[in-house]
Amino acid sequence: MAEKGLRDFFLAEAEEHLVVLEKGFLKLEKNPSELSGIQELFRAAHTIKGSAALVKLDTTSKVAHNLEDVLESIRDGNTPVTRPVIDWLLHTLDAIKLLISEITLGNPEIREVAAEVEESLKEILSGEETAKSISVKKEKAVPEKRQVPRRKEDVEVLSNYVRVHVDNIEQMMNLVGELTILKNYLLSETGEILDLKDEIEYAGSRLTKEIDDFSSKYAYSIPDKITYVDALLEDFRELEFDRYDELNLFTHKLHEIMDDITEALKDSADFLVRFSDHIRMIDRINMDMREIVSRSRMVEAGRLFQRFTRTIRDLAHRSNKKVRFIVSGSETRIDRVIFERLFDPLLHIIRNAVSHGIEDPAERVSKGKPKEGRISLVARREGNSVAIDVKDDGRGIDLGAVYKKAVRLGMLQKGERLTKGRLLGILFNPGFTTLEETDMTSGRGVGLDVVRETIAEINGKISVATSEGKGTIFRIRLPLTFIIVNTVRFTAGGIEFVVPSSLIQELIEVDYNPDAETIPLRGDHVQAKDLCKLLRLNPEGRGSKIPAIVFNLMPGTQVALLVDEITGQEETVIKPLGKFLEGLKYYSGVSISARGRLMPVLNPVTLLERPVETEFLQPELREVERKQNILIVDDSLSIRKFVSTILQQKGYRVHSASNGMEALAVIDEHPVDLIITDLEMPVMHGYELLRELRRRGLSESIPVVILTSRGSEKHKDKAASLGAKEYLVKPFEEESLLETVRGYLKTTQFR
Repeated sequence: MAEKGLRDFFLAEAEEHLVVLEKGFLKLEKNPSELSGIQELFRAAHTIKGSAALVKLDTTSKVAHNLEDVLESIRDGNTPVTRPVIDWLLHTLDAIKLLISEITLGNPEIREVAAEVEESLKEILSGEETAKSISVKKEKAVPEKRQVPRRKEDVEVLSNYVRVHVDNIEQMMNLVGELTILKNYLLSETGEILDLKDEIEYAGSRLTKEIDDFSSKYAYSIPDKITYVDALLEDFRELEFDRYDELNLFTHKLHEIMDDITEALKDSADFLVRFSDHIRMIDRINMDMREIVSRSRMVEAGRLFQRFTRTIRDLAHRSNKKVRFIVSGSETRIDRVIFERLFDPLLHIIRNAVSHGIEDPAERVSKGKPKEGRISLVARREGNSVAIDVKDDGRGIDLGAVYKKAVRLGMLQKGERLTKGRLLGILFNPGFTTLEETDMTSGRGVGLDVVRETIAEINGKISVATSEGKGTIFRIRLPLTFIIVNTVRFTAGGIEFVVPSSLIQELIEVDYNPDAETIPLRGDHVQAKDLCKLLRLNPEGRGSKIPAIVFNLMPGTQVALLVDEITGQEETVIKPLGKFLEGLKYYSGVSISARGRLMPVLNPVTLLERPVETEFLQPELREVERKQNILIVDDSLSIRKFVSTILQQKGYRVHSASNGMEALAVIDEHPVDLIITDLEMPVMHGYELLRELRRRGLSESIPVVILTSRGSEKHKDKAASLGAKEYLVKPFEEESLLETVRGYLKTTQFR
């Protein structure tokens, strides 16, 4: 992670700690004998010190260190809470505010501040100065333009982060959607305006030509029947002096007027071009705004994945199986709406994986597998979509059993030639299962029709791959955002529909035959369904050729949807149908056209009543590479992020906790190969964590590295006596940390 990103984390965290410190100091001033909250103040100063050191803000770290020393002395009863002490605490807090405000503005730290604070600290601890004399010395110690503010109002510390309620983000997204609709309308109007401009220019050029021809014929000629009586001109012949009558004058005026019209047409055309450019600029701004607002309402996939930890544990315990849950790509961000809709489909797949995919320990051992099965959730971004894999290393899907049950149910004909993809697709038929008796979790295929429909409703696709004896992969592909999507517009029976372009394989034109059940496609025949027949509409405007929309529902089994006309493509807003119409499974919502008309959004999966794409993934199932897991335990968000980034860049899988109690919970849920922990933390500090690990018998199997700002031999000896393997002092060098990690993990055996 770039240094700027790390500093952003520090600034956001420091802002909260500064509020805690100021509130605590003022409370302490009112009641100097009440020290119950002094430990919270000490931790806040300690966290600022350590976090600042990690992001190379040495001056801020030094000032916070001085603040920490005074608070520690107060806590231990060595320094009484007097008025000079409170003044110094508040003044030092202002110094930190000043430093952080300069950092927020992109300026370097004011180094003189550290020297001034250290000098005044000596006076405070020695008790030789009064509050008044301390104030005078502070003012002299720092140059006028860099003087530490004396009052809270002088410096306002604001990081680059603010808390925004999710409802506000939703409202912003709705407004972006409305802006998108308006933008589409303006773009359609712009096209018509430009067409009108072309027509005006063409008509103007014709009119100009006619006037030019007329002027050249009559501007300087006198008709034969017209004679002039002018005594002053009677001595001149026609060729010696031009004579003008009313017709000549009219042609001159007409020519002048046309020149003015031509200039006005040119100005109008230029304006229309500029207007068109501005509309396209609005389009670009709208896209940027949509991207920013979309990012703000995205959440990390890890928050969703974490919810399955307990589910897998309970299911494995209930079925007497050993299952390890592995998560990867937790930082991948997905749209909040998709996040909320994705839980049930993933839950169906995971339940089936535990109950029917993973074998009993004895069966796994007989097959040469470890007793412990593995289920992994992997998320990653692929272009403008997100892919989520659910993998297990179980027995795989019994395709023979699928075939026999499908024949028995009449889904297949006995002896029918089939592909692997076709068999896998049958799993998604409503209620299909290979088991004769099922419970709430048994049977690969239970609930997969629900999975298919739910994912289709959020414009996603699901595919499955399996290998006998090795396991199964379900892959879900989803759009980055659900509200605004790219769609294809088309008509059938006089009604305009849309379908997300991400679901379309291709658009083609075919010969129209109302009785045909298939159409040719690159040397093969594809099943064809007429949308008008499906929805009982009357076709309009069909000729010998009609458009067809091809959907790849599963390998080798594409379906072509025949429609009346393809009318365009655009990014638009999709609104849900609402509870009153939620039973209309053929539709996933409605869209608003550029003209303000409502257009139904078709759901091709349920409309065509075919299983979704079950393309066999390539490469075929590969063993999930076992990454080594490191747990970072520190109450500072900045330190957790900083250390996690260093380790993740080197290929380690990282978990984190803010105190010892959270760390123990992580150890219960995830495999951990190494622990890096701070000592001073709330709830359960580092020494308590070491003691608990020893009590559980984990001290030898999980090496613990201490990472703290306490560098005394007393602290080191205490940690070593409780089982710590290594002791690092903050701030530290990245390479030193990595060497320590590599040294303890290179001999770690996979459990």
